[in-house]
Amino acid sequence: MASVYQKPGRKTWYMHVRDGTGRFRDLATKARTKTAAKEIAQEYEARSKRQLLGLEPRPTDSTMTLAELCAWWLKERCKPASLRRERSRLNHHVIKTEFGRLPLPQVTTARIEQQLRAMELAGSSPGSVNHLRGKLRTVFAKARKAGLFGGHNPVVDTEPRKVPKRIAPTLLAEQVSIVLGEVPDQWRAFFATAVFTGMRKGELCGLRKSDVDLAPALLPHLEAAIDASSSDLVFPAPGGSMLSEDTNTERVLRSALARAGIVSGYDHTCRRCKAKGTPHVERHADATLRHCPRCNMKLWPRPLKSKMRFHDLRHTAATLMLRAGVDPHRVQRVLRHASVTTTTGTYAHLAIEDLRDAVSKIGSPQPSERSPFADRLRTSLKTGSVANEDACPKVPENAALDGAPGRSRTCGPRLRRPLLYPAELQARATCFCPQSGIASSRESRLIRASSTRQWRGRGQRHGGYVATTAPSSVTTVVPPSGKLTIARSGLR
Repeated sequence: MASVYQKPGRKTWYMHVRDGTGRFRDLATKARTKTAAKEIAQEYEARSKRQLLGLEPRPTDSTMTLAELCAWWLKERCKPASLRRERSRLNHHVIKTEFGRLPLPQVTTARIEQQLRAMELAGSSPGSVNHLRGKLRTVFAKARKAGLFGGHNPVVDTEPRKVPKRIAPTLLAEQVSIVLGEVPDQWRAFFATAVFTGMRKGELCGLRKSDVDLAPALLPHLEAAIDASSSDLVFPAPGGSMLSEDTNTERVLRSALARAGIVSGYDHTCRRCKAKGTPHVERHADATLRHCPRCNMKLWPRPLKSKMRFHDLRHTAATLMLRAGVDPHRVQRVLRHASVTTTTGTYAHLAIEDLRDAVSKIGSPQPSERSPFADRLRTSLKTGSVANEDACPKVPENAALDGAPGRSRTCGPRLRRPLLYPAELQARATCFCPQSGIASSRESRLIRASSTRQWRGRGQRHGGYVATTAPSSVTTVVPPSGKLTIARSGLR
């Protein structure tokens, strides 16, 4: 009999059911309620019974191997744009290995976890491990929908690896022109467009002349590229076709960075010791002249090229625009991100000068340099007023109205005062007696709201008379009994 339960401290519903082999299993469901979890458990158990009776194939009846399943997915379900990359990944880690020759019934969660662990020990990055894990999960999910695999997806229970956030290297504003000057002539317009627009490599390869809007910074570069192109593409291959995705733009970029002096360091090598078979190498951050401690010969400095990618030029474009004062939403539109958080959280980077500027601002500000926000929050406990841009009248301590809420309320977003409505509300008195037609200011209050508050008119009956609240005032009435009553306002 199937049963459902929740683990302590979790909201996920689990089911204890018998699978197609007759063994009990505990599986997590996507149900949000206990009733929905019971329905899923009953459907699972009914299918297991049909498998035990031979009415449906069991997961152990499959004769396919994991390599054959991956080959089916590449042929039938993989997107054409990703086919080349995914075929290379699956061939290297699954299809051409012993792991791929396993029959599907033997591909368990423990066996997949063992393969992922072997990748980590071989030096694969956590991102590469997660990519293979996600792809295998997709393969089994598509196979289940196609009826090629009837068991539980074994990849779901494997543990994803934690990928450390990579800080992309970017260029400073003064370095852009230096690097572009070191780029070969046939690539200069290509790299300049990437820096000033933040376009991706594929977008630049497919950029057409009809899509170009000449900007002042790109005018000389794009005009030269358009004039030199003999096809509809702005940056075509030598034959006029589109550039291949295998075009090694990273090598061009890193060579230009090395010629511009933007490197990660220098290896100082002694050529005499190297010729003798006992090489001596020292790594330093600069190319200052040094001598070998063994033979006193001058060391030959060799620059270590930066690991900057072509895609990091897109990070450079976002960072330079934000440092120039462009608002994040316009930068988001330029880079064509779906969310502004991607722009500010992933593509915006701080330079060391930004951090130094932030640290230098720590300290007591001068009286003439007071922050308006700090002034608005500064209060005086003696006078009972808030010192801000708009002068606020003093409110007596006994200004609380009958029936008003017990909690105090202020105009400050984070401060609370013992007075009722100081700073933003003015307390005045007015009272209208319908019998005498005389207004009195001794027993009642008139509260006017500032522009930041909204009033809603209400009506309340008091002894046959209706006290109403106008958009900017509260009217109090005196009933025939002569007892003063004040209608509570609808302040929000």
